[in-house]
Parts: sequence; structure tokens; C-alpha cells
Amino acid sequence: MTQEFHQMLQLAAMGATGHSIEMEQTDIEWEKVVEAARQQKVDCYVACALKKHKQLPCPAEICARLIREARSLLFSNALHRSAVIRLLEKMEAEGIHAVLLKGYAISECYALPESRTCGDVDIWIHPKDEARACAFMKKQGFAVEPRRENGHHAVCHHPVLGYVELHVILYDEIVEDIWFGKMDGTEYIREPHRAVDTQDGRYFTLGYTDHFVFLVLHMIKHFILSGLTAQMLFDTALYFKNYADKMDVDRVWNTISSLHYDKLFQCILWAMIRYCGFCAEDFPGICAEMPELAENVMTDLEEGGWMGYADKKAREEGWHEYNRSLLVRDKSKAGYWRYMLKWKLGQIKYALFPGRNTLEKQYPVLKKWPLLMPAVWVYRLFARGIRSVRKGLLTSYLVVNEAEINDTAQKRVALFRKLDMM
Repeated sequence: MTQEFHQMLQLAAMGATGHSIEMEQTDIEWEKVVEAARQQKVDCYVACALKKHKQLPCPAEICARLIREARSLLFSNALHRSAVIRLLEKMEAEGIHAVLLKGYAISECYALPESRTCGDVDIWIHPKDEARACAFMKKQGFAVEPRRENGHHAVCHHPVLGYVELHVILYDEIVEDIWFGKMDGTEYIREPHRAVDTQDGRYFTLGYTDHFVFLVLHMIKHFILSGLTAQMLFDTALYFKNYADKMDVDRVWNTISSLHYDKLFQCILWAMIRYCGFCAEDFPGICAEMPELAENVMTDLEEGGWMGYADKKAREEGWHEYNRSLLVRDKSKAGYWRYMLKWKLGQIKYALFPGRNTLEKQYPVLKKWPLLMPAVWVYRLFARGIRSVRKGLLTSYLVVNEAEINDTAQKRVALFRKLDMM
């Protein structure tokens, strides 16, 4: 991990927690640190740190710019959060029980809740309410892309409120079936939903332990897919620190250990201690010493950028091999191919026959002549289908031999093995 990334984490942690951290290095290259913060989308926290801790030796021009941008973001974020809570209250009034996940539901853990930005809003609903919830969202002015057959959420977009995901299960099919122990969306949900009253209204979220387990597994899911974000690290560490006394900590560790993610989680928690000013007492159950691989996990975060998007395409083959390794271990080589081909059929079906909203965007004539829909389906089946097969649609996501994946993916798979994840 480079010095500027280390310094960026320290500054962002100061803004997120509100606490002062003694900087290990005083020779700060501020432009590089700010760029690292922007790439990880935590520049708002750096601005909060600069605003509160005026002794930080940041050049006046950079400091003023960051604080100015942060003020605008904090204001718009507060308005957005208020609108989301009102939307949730309307859903409850319509008899649709909606549970807010992560994002705004954990913003209260931050020194300045408005600083916890939210790119999209995740709402969990009961499967029986799915059709009614989608219809409700349409009435509120959202364009709704229904959940695909083997997907886990519908995607709703509003010109002002942005994206809202309506989850009926917590993770998509591969994650639940292969990575997280054949979950059915409620496997780790055991507590009553928690009602939270705010000045903007009331919303429901998961119980303390349930929500923390979800946060950890959501973070691990992204680590496997392509990479972490600094935001995920702060979410998890702050939630653990704030609510450890309200959680069943033994259940948390037992769940994570049973899925073989405990070594990774220990690395993440120790990284927050080592680099972000937390202490071991904040995290009950943490191991006595910092694992050697903690630095590797943080290097993976820096090299991958936000959610691994710096080299996302190269990293994808890593989770393809992770799938193969687990399925071959639990089933067989033949079982791996059967499962993946069945899963691929669902992906192909959605790719060729997406929802009406998607088709109308691609073929505007359908808005005026909806009876042409069957003709569009036939066209996509033959023209687009044949072209997609030639490009490898049937073989993508499949790995025959680990040696065939790219170097970046092999490096990540090696890290998975060292972390005892496979």
C-alpha cells in the first residue's frame, strides 16, 4: 500500500469518526491523497476532517475546494435521505412492509450522518409484495425494470430520487447457492425488524445482529466479485463499534467462520485498527495480533480502485474460478458444468428477452406499436442470439482450468486460498 493511500485512509477515517488520528507521515502530497479519496468516493470525509481539524497542513486552495464541494453534497444528501424516508412511509401506508438496508440505515453511525452518501437505495420486501411494490413505484414516477428470473432485485429509477433496488432476496443466485451456504434470503434473518424514528419520519431496518451479518457478507461478496471500497470498511467498522453491545457477537463470528470468511474479516478489522484509528476493544472477538495478510487485502483494495473497477474485467475471472473451485469440491466437475449451464440459460433468457422498459428504450417504435413486440423477440432470438453465441455467451463465466485465467485473476485466487476461503 502506498503512502498516499495510507494517508487518505487516515484522513477519511478522521472525517467518518470525528476523531483525531496522529498522522504517521507529515510529508503529504495533497493532490495525490485527494485523488485517491475521489477514486474511493470518500473525499467528503476528507473534507469533514479538514473542516474539523484545522491543524492539518492542507494547502488553503485544496482545503477550500474540498469543503465547498462537501457542503453541497451534504445538503443534497440530507434532502435525498428525507425523500427516501417519506417514500418508505408511503409504502408502509399502502401495506407494503419495506426494510431499508445499509446506506442511510447505518448513517447514524457516522460523526456527521449526512456525510454518508448513498449511490442507490436498497429496500428489502417480502416476495408476496413484489408485484404490488413495483406497481407502487411506478405510481411514484419510477421507471421499473422487473427482477429477472434468477435475479435478486428489481431496479427502479426516478429522475430526482435516482436508483432504488427492490430486493426480495438478499443476494443473487450464485452468491446464495455457492458462496453463502445455500441461503434462501432469510437464512440469517432471525430478529424482529427495527423501527427507527427520525425527524424526517419512521423507517424499518434489520435487527442489530442481522444487519451486521448482512453488512459483512455484502462486503465479502464484493471482495470476491472484484474488490472492496473504503466506504464498506468504514460502514462495517463503525457499525461494529457502535452496536457491539446490542448484537449477538458470538452468532456473528460463528456465521462468518462457518462460511470460511473469518480470516478475511479479521484482516479487515485489523486494517481499520492499524490505519484508521480504531482499537481492538471496538471489535469483540477479534484475534490477538494483526494477520500478515491484512496488508495484502489493503493492497488489493488500492490496486483495484473502487469496487475493483480499475481492472474489473481482469478480476472477473477470479470469481469465476472461485465458483468452479467450490462447486467441484461440493459436487463434482460434472456438477459444476450442470449448475453453470443451467444458470447460464437464465442469463441468456434475460439477455434476449429483457423487460418491456428495456426493449422500448432500444426500440422506441414499440411505444407507438406495442403489437410489434413478438417480431422484436424473434429478431433478437436469431440475429442477436447467434451473434452472442459467436462472441462466447455460452462459455463466459465458465473456467476449464485455473491456469487459463489471467494473471490478475490468478493473483486474487491465490489470495483467496491464503485466506482459507477455498
